[in-house]
Amino acid sequence: TQSTGGPDAKFIPLPLFSEAGEGVVPGLRKAGKGHYYHLTGQYYDHDPSLTRNIVMKVEEGVSPKVVLDAALSDSEIKILTNILVDSVECRVISSGEVDSIGSEDWNYGYVMEPGFTLFSPEGKVLEQNTQNKELVQLHSRPGFPLGQKLWLKDIENVFVDLSPRPWHIQTLGVRTLSEQVILLQNERKFAMSEDEDENTEPTHEELGEIMVNTEWIVKVAAQLVYITSKNRFKNAAIPLYVPRLVQADLNPWVAMRNSLWQNDTPDKLQDSQNNYIP
Repeated sequence: TQSTGGPDAKFIPLPLFSEAGEGVVPGLRKAGKGHYYHLTGQYYDHDPSLTRNIVMKVEEGVSPKVVLDAALSDSEIKILTNILVDSVECRVISSGEVDSIGSEDWNYGYVMEPGFTLFSPEGKVLEQNTQNKELVQLHSRPGFPLGQKLWLKDIENVFVDLSPRPWHIQTLGVRTLSEQVILLQNERKFAMSEDEDENTEPTHEELGEIMVNTEWIVKVAAQLVYITSKNRFKNAAIPLYVPRLVQADLNPWVAMRNSLWQNDTPDKLQDSQNNYIP
């Protein structure tokens, strides 16, 4: 049984994550041994609100199955992590992130191990074949049909695009020498009014909301840069292109976030993050 999460999600104390009162460990035993994803939503240390947490069981040839979906406090997340690590049911734990902010519903998530994988609640969208060093599309997109493969060594750059005000459509894509490929389009609602002129420059507060709402997709793009660079000749870094409103020199909130990221990312990824262009 899943909790619904959402903005009105109630505090769910351990070990009663599920509405049926079933504890986490019994729930894992029922799901069986295997490979599990543990995914958290976007959150900030100064924000006391609950954060979306998803636990999914992953089986070969089958869409990931949600075992747990709950809005948890920071202390509960730590307890859940310990339960997952100590549980004999979980042979492999892959951590990742979903695009929800706080306890909001989520559209997409990603993990980096055992290979880079993008997925939605319905199943995998894009998966890295670690043996052949390619990306395989598992959900049809315009210009990138189901099953199409993209060699990592052929990727020249990764880009993020943002629609005009109210900035609600986010696009993730890559460019090769011969084509541009859209990997994902994500729609996120903003608090800003939709009836303003799309050419109106964002306020300081709106720039902050843009940073928060684009954080997940920029992280995914940066991870794509990282795995692509690892599979190029001499690990040559490739550029990451982001919209003007998500550039550190134009958005002070992005500059602040990037300074926090600098301490936690590999050198190769830090180098690639500096290649922002208008």
